[in-house]
Amino acid sequence: MITTVLKARRVLLLLAALVFTGIAIASLVMPDTMADGLGYRLDSVDARSEYRAIYVGLWLAHAVLLVVAARRIESLILGDLGGLLIAGQVVGRLLSLGLDGELPSATMLPTSVAEVVAAVAILLVRPRRPR
Repeated sequence: MITTVLKARRVLLLLAALVFTGIAIASLVMPDTMADGLGYRLDSVDARSEYRAIYVGLWLAHAVLLVVAARRIESLILGDLGGLLIAGQVVGRLLSLGLDGELPSATMLPTSVAEVVAAVAILLVRPRRPR
């Protein structure tokens, strides 16, 4: 039986998958526009390859894992792994804050906040195992 908590977690996982899919598609269709917003210049074959590896390939892999986790919602570890992937981005941003001493720009700050909210929500909206 799927509980209300599992239904809520499924919605969160699917929303996150939708976001990653959207970023991947936009990055595939208009790579220069998307990269410009991040301050990247795709001025070589290697830059384009690396950009597509992350912003298309890896983000689509995130989306697939999140969809699988939503479909197999009773397997809590799948959802936890999806949340962990997003939390890894938060860790990277915190490392940048510590090493660079600056918050992300106003352009990237909303993305950073969304990552924190998504990771925390996915990891906290989880049924408790009976003792």
